Amino acid sequence: MSQISMTPEEILNGPALQPPPGHKPNFEHPANLNAVAQFTNAICLCSITLVTLIRAYAKVSNRNKLEIEDGALSTCFSTYIREPDGSLWCSYYVLHMIGAFPHQWDVRLRDLAPIFYIHHLGFNFCAATSGLWKAAILLEWNRIFVPRGTRNSFYWIGNILLAFNSITTIAYITAENMSCFPYRKIWDKTILEGYCINQKIFQIPGCFMNTIYIAAVMVLTQRTIWRLQVATKKKMGVSFLFLVGLLALASSIARAVAMIKFLDSDDKTYTINGVYLWTLAENTCCFLALCAPWIPRAFSNTDSIRRIIDKIVFYTRISRRNSRRTSKSHTWPSQQVHVERELWDADRMYHGMRDATMPLVKYPSLSSRNEQSDLALPSDGILMTTEIVVAIDTVDRRSSSRDYPWSNA
Repeated sequence: MSQISMTPEEILNGPALQPPPGHKPNFEHPANLNAVAQFTNAICLCSITLVTLIRAYAKVSNRNKLEIEDGALSTCFSTYIREPDGSLWCSYYVLHMIGAFPHQWDVRLRDLAPIFYIHHLGFNFCAATSGLWKAAILLEWNRIFVPRGTRNSFYWIGNILLAFNSITTIAYITAENMSCFPYRKIWDKTILEGYCINQKIFQIPGCFMNTIYIAAVMVLTQRTIWRLQVATKKKMGVSFLFLVGLLALASSIARAVAMIKFLDSDDKTYTINGVYLWTLAENTCCFLALCAPWIPRAFSNTDSIRRIIDKIVFYTRISRRNSRRTSKSHTWPSQQVHVERELWDADRMYHGMRDATMPLVKYPSLSSRNEQSDLALPSDGILMTTEIVVAIDTVDRRSSSRDYPWSNA
């Protein structure tokens, strides 16, 4: 039986995986699911951007000071999307290179190393994002549920989980970057010298520890919420806000299953997309869980939004008034237009009346009207009444960092 010898150049230009019988590699237009990946990326990006802005508005409008978890959230947002060091950016880069869910036999061997390099970066950034949002959640919920100066069960369990999260995140990133020697062999499988450890040693435990962590935080939070001294209806509402973590838990389990399939598969350019999409869903749900408790407070304090809308309406009506003045139409304006014009020109009319030849008489207040009931009204003057309304706001809108985010809901 004769063997066909191939040059190194032909091997590099050939398929990265032997295709199934009867299938011809398609390097130019491989089958993909780009529409699914782009839709998922867009939904997740819009969701986390919206809830992050809502959280920022709630904290600024209620004069809450910035805490450590806000810095962690900002860094987490950066590792999630920002070019060139964000996990979402890695997804779009791979979409541009080969598309989503391409089979490995439709990829040239020479193109495999750059693709695996981006996936390697994605693993690191996803791990950093996951570690940061887990730390931010524990720091903030510890601030919410632990009264100042106390050391309850939430405090001790939360700090243990926080230390556990820090250790496992650092261990995973270290294992990912030291899994092969030389270092380049992690993504360039054409390097024959050196060695690589089995990725199942750290990838599978990392996924399941992440699932256990989310479940533990959810149980701890729900246990504390239902022990609060508030009405049952309030407990149900607050509990629902924190149950967003159920979506993160489900995504974490699906991610673990997808990771096992990826590690057992030879068609890695196809199966790794499932790992990424479930990781993206998990991180997005955890962003929602971190920001959701601030949504009621953001919508309860609408003074800033109302002032902006009032300014827009004011300048819009001023613009309309100016456009009516410059109009060349000779039709008589309606009575309503006269009323609006009088309202907008009140200041001009007031100063004009002061210079008029007709005397201006100020009518006494109601308190003196009873004493001077026989006061005669002038027959040749303008009657002007003055009414002053004083409103005292006795509510101190400043909220301390110890307030519950949903307390104004």
